[in-house]
Amino acid sequence: MKESLMKNVIPIAWNERIPFECCRCGACCRHVKDSVPLESLDIYRLAKYLKNRGEYSASISDMLSQYAQPVLLHECGYFIYTLKTVGDDDTCIFLKNNLCTIQPAKPRACRTYPLVAEPDGTSSFNYYLSIEKPRHFTGEKFKARNWMRQYFTQEDREFIQMDFSSALPIAQLLKKIPAIRKTEALLDFMACKYTDFHLEQPFLEQYEQNNKRLTASLKALIH
Repeated sequence: MKESLMKNVIPIAWNERIPFECCRCGACCRHVKDSVPLESLDIYRLAKYLKNRGEYSASISDMLSQYAQPVLLHECGYFIYTLKTVGDDDTCIFLKNNLCTIQPAKPRACRTYPLVAEPDGTSSFNYYLSIEKPRHFTGEKFKARNWMRQYFTQEDREFIQMDFSSALPIAQLLKKIPAIRKTEALLDFMACKYTDFHLEQPFLEQYEQNNKRLTASLKALIH
């Protein structure tokens, strides 16, 4: 679990009942610099949504340059993207008048909030409750399992398991890349993980193929 992205969370049971009410204050969308991850599937969905809305027609990499920023996870070069923020209070770039302007395509981290899911190393998940905004925990109670069944889709689950299982092998390969070939390796990493997707085609099949392509490319750069 990446500490900078998983602050202020506590484990919860699958059947636990939690009081929660969104008061549309926008508080959870402020002071979020480097803390709202954009996973590969999030990027694909956001690009597709913005394109269908007529707000984006360039490449996925151009969209990322406008709305996201890379965050290094490990010195080997493995990085993720997080949403950009604006203003003195580091507000999410997509927050306007205390409302999310990409509601149908907002990242998984936002969609499942205040709950967080993380692979447990098998085929299941551990679940956590984000407690950084205590005033949200009022109102009607919901069951954690019902919340996640509604907002944590089967596509999310399959992607996360695939991403989780491939992360360490890819990081190990990145560690072995000679310095002279590091830039080429990271460009391949960025393309296969984040930008080289056809929006008219299903995501998971492409992601699986991209992982295989990236693995082969990195191995070739080592030798």
